[in-house]
Amino acid sequence: MTPQSMTITRDVQLDLDERQVAIREVGISDVKYPLTVSGIELDDTAAQTVNATLSLAVSLKKELKGIHMSRLVEDLLDTEAKIDFQSLVKLLGRLREHQEAETAALTMTFDYYLDRQAPVSGKIAKQAYRCRFEGRLAGDRLHFIQCVTVPVTTLCPCSKEISAYGAHNQRGYVEVTLEHDFDDQNASEVKICLEEVIEQVEACASAPLYPILKRVDERFVTMQAYDEPRFVEDMVRSVAVKMREDSRMDRWTVKVTNHESIHQHNAYAVVRGGE
Repeated sequence: MTPQSMTITRDVQLDLDERQVAIREVGISDVKYPLTVSGIELDDTAAQTVNATLSLAVSLKKELKGIHMSRLVEDLLDTEAKIDFQSLVKLLGRLREHQEAETAALTMTFDYYLDRQAPVSGKIAKQAYRCRFEGRLAGDRLHFIQCVTVPVTTLCPCSKEISAYGAHNQRGYVEVTLEHDFDDQNASEVKICLEEVIEQVEACASAPLYPILKRVDERFVTMQAYDEPRFVEDMVRSVAVKMREDSRMDRWTVKVTNHESIHQHNAYAVVRGGE
C-alpha cells in the first residue's frame, strides 16, 4: 500500500474537556529500549549498554483533552548516548516542555552486570543486579530515586543453635532505595553509585552470591555463612546502620526478603530513615 498525503484539519487532542478533572500522570509504560548507562560503578568512567524498561509521563491540565503520546517517544530518542543523572534531568525537562505540562515523571529499570570473583579459585563471571531510577520534576523541585536489589545468602542463627550439625540457609534479596530532592536550577549530581551500595549490602550478609563457584569456593562460602548467621532482622538492621551513617541522601528504605528454604512462606523486614 502506498502512503498517501493528507491534511489534518482538526487535532482532537487539542479539544477542551469540560469534566474539570486534572490528571496527575498520563503517558506510556513498558517501553523497551537499549540505553548506555553510566554512574553505576565505582569507576566513574565505566558505562554499560542495558536493555531498559521505561515509563514516561506528564501531568495534564483539567481543561485539556489529551497529550501527544508520540512526543514522549521522540524525547526519549533525543536522549544523549549515555544515561546518567544529568541526562535524566534533561529528559524530564524536555518531557515537560514538549507537552507544556506542569510536571513530568519517568521510571527506568534494568539489569546491570558486575564482575564477581570466586573467593578461592579466583574465577570471574558477570552477576546481574536489578536497578531502578525514578524521577519527578514538579515546579522547580526534582525528586530522584536510586534503587538496587542485591541477592545474598543468609543462614538462620536459630537453626544453627538447635541443630546437632548443619543449619538451613536461604537466598535473600536486599532492596535499597535512596531518595534525593533538588532544586532543578541548582541540581548537583548524585554522589552515590549503586556499586557502592551493593558492596555495603554484601558485607552485611552471611555470604555474598557468586555467578561461578568451584568445589573449593563452595566449601569456603558454606563455612563463611555458617560462621556468620543472620536473621532477616539482623540483615535489615545492619544495612540500615550503613545508610543511617551516610548523609548523601535525603531519605532511604531498606527491605530484606528471605526466600525460606524450609518454609513455604518468605520472611521480610523493612526499615526507613532520613528526613
